[in-house]
Amino acid sequence: MSQTPVSKSNAGRNPSINRELIEEAVRKVGLTEPVSMNKVAAELGVNVTTLYRHTGGLEGLRRIHALQSFESLGAAPDHSDKEWQEWLTELAGFYRAAFLDHPDLLKYAQAALDPRFHRLEQAAKVLMSFGFDAKEAVRAHAFLINNVVGYVHQELQTRQQQLVGSTPVYLKLMEAVKSDPDRLPTLNKLKLDDDDLDNDSNFNYFMRYAIEGIQAHLSN
Repeated sequence: MSQTPVSKSNAGRNPSINRELIEEAVRKVGLTEPVSMNKVAAELGVNVTTLYRHTGGLEGLRRIHALQSFESLGAAPDHSDKEWQEWLTELAGFYRAAFLDHPDLLKYAQAALDPRFHRLEQAAKVLMSFGFDAKEAVRAHAFLINNVVGYVHQELQTRQQQLVGSTPVYLKLMEAVKSDPDRLPTLNKLKLDDDDLDNDSNFNYFMRYAIEGIQAHLSN
C-alpha cells in the first residue's frame, strides 16, 4: 500500500487523529475533488496506513462523505396544494438531483439519503395524509427510490462512456437501426430521434410509469 508523506510541519511527532478530525478532512477534500485515502491523509498530516486503521479504507471515507452530502440536500418538496402523484414526481426529481450532484450517495441509496429515517418518516406522513396506509406509504417510497437509483445509475454510466469516447447504448441502437433497418424491423418502427435521448424527458416518462403502477396497485 502506498503511503502519503507526512508534511514537514508534522515531522518528529506522531499526529493523533479521531473521528471528528477525519470527518472534517473528508469535508474539506470533498469540496474540491473526489475523496481519496491519499488526499485525506495529506489533509490530516498522517500516512495512509494510520488513516486506514481508523476508517477501514476508502469505503469508510466514502460513507462519511455520503452522509455529509446528505446534510446539504435541504428539504424535500412541499406537498401543499398538490395531488400525491404530482408530489411523488417532484420527490423523484429531488432524489435524482441529489444522486447526480453527489454520486457517492448512489451506492448507499436509502442509507445515505436518510441515515436516521427522518425523510422516510416525513414521506410516509405525507403519503398517509393522501390516504395511503403505513405499509403502502413506505413501499411506495421505497419503490420510487429504487426506480430513481436505477435510472441515475444508467445516466452516470452514459456520462462516463461519453467522457472516455465510448458510444452510449441508445446511440448504438439508433446507429444500428439506421444502418440496417431490415435487420431490426420492429425497432425501426420506433423512429428514434435525438429527442428520445433527452435524459430529463426520459426520466419523467419512467417516473410516470412507476407512479401509475403505484396508483394501479392502490386501485386493486
